[in-house]
Amino acid sequence: MGGLKCSTGAGCGTVFKLDATGKETVLHRFAGGAAGSSPFAGLIRDPEGNLYGTTVYGGDLNCGNPSGCGTVFKLDATGKKTVLHSFAGPPDGSTPYGGLVRDAQGNLYGTTVFGGGYGTVFKLDATGREAVLYSFTSGTDGAYPASGVIRDSAGNLLGTTTFGGPSTVGTVFKLDRTGKETMLYSFTGVDGDLPDAGLVPVGENLYGTTQYGGAFHEGNVFKMDKTGKVTGVHDFLGGGQEGSAPAAALIHDAAGNVYGTTLYGGFYNQGTVFKVDATGNATVLHTFTAGADGGSPSGGVIRDAAGNLYGTTQLGGDFYGTVFKLDRTGKETVYRFKGGTNGEYPVGDLILDKAGNLYGATENGGTSGFGTVFKLNTNGKKTVLYSFTGGADGVYPVAGVIADSAGNLYGTTQYGGGVSCFGGGCGTVFKLDKTGKETVLYSFTGGADGAAPVAGLVRDAAGNLYGTAYFGGDSGSLCSGVGGCGVVFKIAP
Repeated sequence: MGGLKCSTGAGCGTVFKLDATGKETVLHRFAGGAAGSSPFAGLIRDPEGNLYGTTVYGGDLNCGNPSGCGTVFKLDATGKKTVLHSFAGPPDGSTPYGGLVRDAQGNLYGTTVFGGGYGTVFKLDATGREAVLYSFTSGTDGAYPASGVIRDSAGNLLGTTTFGGPSTVGTVFKLDRTGKETMLYSFTGVDGDLPDAGLVPVGENLYGTTQYGGAFHEGNVFKMDKTGKVTGVHDFLGGGQEGSAPAAALIHDAAGNVYGTTLYGGFYNQGTVFKVDATGNATVLHTFTAGADGGSPSGGVIRDAAGNLYGTTQLGGDFYGTVFKLDRTGKETVYRFKGGTNGEYPVGDLILDKAGNLYGATENGGTSGFGTVFKLNTNGKKTVLYSFTGGADGVYPVAGVIADSAGNLYGTTQYGGGVSCFGGGCGTVFKLDKTGKETVLYSFTGGADGAAPVAGLVRDAAGNLYGTAYFGGDSGSLCSGVGGCGVVFKIAP
């Protein structure tokens, strides 16, 4: 987590804008040092179109980490970047991995994994003045809040620490508007261990998961009510009876049931899809076998209006992964990728249109073996909408796709584009229209504009696309050895 420097010619990342003609304007190049480097978490946006985010490193280089302790930054609608705060290390925070939340007055809130004592919760007001609201001590209060915070209607901040508490395996905490911290719950291991997926609002309650621990040491689902009381909703049994290690985010329905997946467990130890009702009763909706039905669902599920659940597995089927549907009775319908031109290994999240069609991407396969974008209709018929060729059009669409209201799909490829970039291309942003015509909106060059956009895109109401590139940026002297410290970009419609 330390020692990052921007190498000459590779840089520390950028923020850029791409218009509809493909013309790129660099909104900001992260230069390392005081300017920040390595934007890790997502961005948030205010009503005026300003973007806010964090960098893990950079900022104050005298903070005890030669790469800097991280920053909070703002990008206005013209692309002007302002470092709102540079973390100084103890007693200030350090290394903000989690995202930000914003209140109606324009105050920003977040967490740092280190600094303070064992991480902090901070507030940044509209003038840029930072206050450490709480410093964790690694005592009963917890340590290392990695997943950020959420904010309730009363202005309290709520979150989890991955470690700490009396048993050192994590806590749920509340921070009121005066800065008073209340350790709402301390996991003991028997009731959960490593609550690293954050909290999800479900009505007046908050739900979360622990990846390990629980009564059977296989992870659990827990609930926090509006009084701050935390109860274990369900402990996974693991083994052949239930799943284990619920690592993906939960979703919920109007009745308060939550749904998710486990990485492991079930009769074949290939993972499960589960439902937990408001009373804590768990139902294994499906146990994967790694056979025709799929195996190892690394992501979560999505749900349609009729209550059907959809997801993907990277194993099983015909060896190349599946898309699965579970109806309300638990009946599974599977599409099995055949490999080759049909596509291999679905990645990223699925999306669902109003007609019930599913869209997604495969990391490999297609006519040239470099990935596909696919559509699966309500009858289970799959259409390969586009096969990447491995050249200028992109290679490996590892983050899935998003859609606009006209049915156009947008995504990124990790490699490809301008093949002069390290020989294999530094990635692309692409658009796929309803006829299957692909347009490369931008090819990254690996220099000031960034490289390797491995995360997905988000889209605002005005049609702007936002994303990150993992490498590239400013060509200064900080961030050597890692190919640059990252890019945040905007693509205008």
